[in-house]
Amino acid sequence: MTNLFDFSADELDQILQAPGAVLKGAAVVDGEHGGIRFLREATAGSLAIRKAREHENDFVRSVALALRDKGEADAAAEAEAAANPAARVGVAAAAAATREAAALGRPRDPEAEAAHAVELTATVVTLLRARAEEEDVVAYTEWLQRIGARVAGAVRTREGGFFGKRVKVSATEQAYLDRLAAAVRSPV
Repeated sequence: MTNLFDFSADELDQILQAPGAVLKGAAVVDGEHGGIRFLREATAGSLAIRKAREHENDFVRSVALALRDKGEADAAAEAEAAANPAARVGVAAAAAATREAAALGRPRDPEAEAAHAVELTATVVTLLRARAEEEDVVAYTEWLQRIGARVAGAVRTREGGFFGKRVKVSATEQAYLDRLAAAVRSPV
């Protein structure tokens, strides 16, 4: 089994970011907006990530558990920062807060999010092919594709305008899933 401790902090960060990037890319790629839509897609993706905690592959299971632990640590850090605002004083903290505030009102660029997810997936797969066991690479890439497919299929989309038919996966979502599959199959 491939061990997460075999990777540097930056490499591990990329491995842990890929599932979320795939989820986000699939959720925004079709450009559709709405609270219910977002909730259904986020729930479908989160469920696929959460179910991986019981995955038959040890590597995928360890990644899912590391994601849970990272989320808990991030929540604890946010609670600490909220309880003690003076702890965030400093140039780096001020710069981070400024970037965060600037990003809040910015509209999402669906194509940029999808491209980022595909690029990150390709980078991580290349990294894993070089350093991980083949069965772990296959399980991880299948998991990423499953996350994308679940999010894309979570909400029916109307294609062809108001009188168009509703489809489970839109053409833009399918194109994203195809790009994701290509990134998994071929080296960068």
